[in-house]
Amino acid sequence: MGILPDALKRVTAVQQVFIAEKDETSFPHKKPKYTPLIKSPLKQNGRNQGGLGHRKIRSASDDAVHEGEEIQQEELEEEEEEEEREAERLEEGEPELHRARETSVVQLFYDLFFVANLTTFTGVHEINDTDSLRSYLGFFVILWATWFQVAKYDVRFGNDSAFERVCKALQFGVMVGFAVTGPNFNVTYEIDTPAAIRALQTDQTLTLILMASRLILAVQYLSVYWWLKEYPRARFPLVIHAATSLGAALIFLGMYFSFSPTSPGNTGLGIVGWYVAFVVEAAIILFASGQVSFLSFVHTPMVERLGLLTLIILGEGVIGLCQSIQKVGANLSFGADIIGQIISGVGIIYFVWMLYYDQTEKKRVGRLRQELWTILHFPFHICILLLVEGQATLTVWLKIDDLSAPVFPAAFNIPFFLDANVTSPPTGTDLTSYISSLNETLQGVFDHFQSPQNPDPFPAGLDGVLADVAANQYNSSDDFAYAINYIYYQSFSGICGLFNIEAPEKDRSGAESSGDAGAQAFNDIINIFFTVYTYFFVAAGLTLIALTLLLRLGKREKYRTEMFGMGVRYVIGIGLALLALMNLPALTDWDNAAIYVYINSPWMMPTVLLSYLLVIIVDNLVRNHIRKKYLNWKSNALGVAV
Repeated sequence: MGILPDALKRVTAVQQVFIAEKDETSFPHKKPKYTPLIKSPLKQNGRNQGGLGHRKIRSASDDAVHEGEEIQQEELEEEEEEEEREAERLEEGEPELHRARETSVVQLFYDLFFVANLTTFTGVHEINDTDSLRSYLGFFVILWATWFQVAKYDVRFGNDSAFERVCKALQFGVMVGFAVTGPNFNVTYEIDTPAAIRALQTDQTLTLILMASRLILAVQYLSVYWWLKEYPRARFPLVIHAATSLGAALIFLGMYFSFSPTSPGNTGLGIVGWYVAFVVEAAIILFASGQVSFLSFVHTPMVERLGLLTLIILGEGVIGLCQSIQKVGANLSFGADIIGQIISGVGIIYFVWMLYYDQTEKKRVGRLRQELWTILHFPFHICILLLVEGQATLTVWLKIDDLSAPVFPAAFNIPFFLDANVTSPPTGTDLTSYISSLNETLQGVFDHFQSPQNPDPFPAGLDGVLADVAANQYNSSDDFAYAINYIYYQSFSGICGLFNIEAPEKDRSGAESSGDAGAQAFNDIINIFFTVYTYFFVAAGLTLIALTLLLRLGKREKYRTEMFGMGVRYVIGIGLALLALMNLPALTDWDNAAIYVYINSPWMMPTVLLSYLLVIIVDNLVRNHIRKKYLNWKSNALGVAV
């Protein structure tokens, strides 16, 4: 009697399992989504999601699949075959990880914090001299290096679990910390000033934020080590990853004390230490990743992730260009030169997008070349950022040049003032008509900016000087010349100020005592233009060179005609960068009308646009040539016309 009940219990249990499995398929709702507490990075149940087990089964009579879908299906199958070959290349003792095919939503959300930081920092930090340029690039390096470290973990080990969501929330907090420190970030400042104290306190806070970001990564790598510790060849590389992040965190903690406001003598060493730590950290992790197959970026969404970041930086350029258009478009006063600048700005951004995405391949290349291709995006993104920010500023500069052009002749077109033999205004000289004409010119310029928010944009202090000149209150030609120069300098500075372009803050007490403060401020504003001119053309050339290097590293098969196209890119890129030399005082011949006319003309941005257009034309000619060779080969191989 005891055996029968046990047998019945076993049969009943089997029936209950069968019924449960049957009921699961007829459950009236979708299967509830479950987020595990922690999830293994190992591949589960054979293939990845979307693998061979998920291929679309197509019957012979199925005509619903279009040609584009067939091509995508072929690419998917080819990618899956490469994954199989990659799995076979895994050496004994290496794990096979789950590889996501696309960037996850939470990773895209993290990238939004990157673009928010970049946009906010650009809005509060104007590049008006070499010091501000260094601070701008310094913050971008910190932002990009942190993003890169997080992205390297995400594309290889990222998954959806409660643990990963908590870590990602903490990384969001790191990005918010960057936004908090951004407004006061400055790598160049004078010692013992309020600005220096704020900058040092900001550096201390930023160092602790960097430490926290690396501690989070160390914990994440240790969690991966816990899952993969049974694989002999996985232990040491993962220990290196975790130790590198932990070591970087400790180094950042040590740098905290080098930014003490009470002893600012070591600040330069601390700032250099940041960037040295970034380079060493990236180099160690990339080197460790290249030693084993399972840690490489092959079959990860790193290509897509870097492409999206490139798109984000190009989007920053679109934002800057639109802001410049709003500034120069007051009262809808767009001249032909301004319209040409706007078209050139949009075209440059669009052409960079075309050059990058047309050449990006998702096919597998060697691990070393892929790592080099990945890290080359760092200087490439810097070049794009300087290019798009430079063109936004040059658009405003052209408008300033148009508005200030009539002021110079109106201010200095005085016959006796232009005569070198006359040392002072002749007695009884009537300056009423001259002042009336000058005042009318100035009013016409500044009325351009009149609005309900700014009903009187005319520079303060000019009315009194104009009245003194009209009354001929100056007893010497020097005083008179100073007054005329003051009118011109203040007018030009006032126009620039209305476009939010101002001279860098400097100590001009000596210049004020000698009466040259206006001239010094004027020269400082002109130097802003020279700075922008220089980095715009250098960035334009280096962007093209970086695109060529990315093409060379990311393309598995290169034909002779493609090498010719790359050579054309190098020549044009170097030529664009060399145009920046026209700004060097030692090489600039101001008596040469051609040089002077060019750097004050609206042809600077169109020069870059036409250069990029030439590259695109050459690229398409090369592709058509290769396509014809392929079709001829296929025709000969099949024996039929293709």
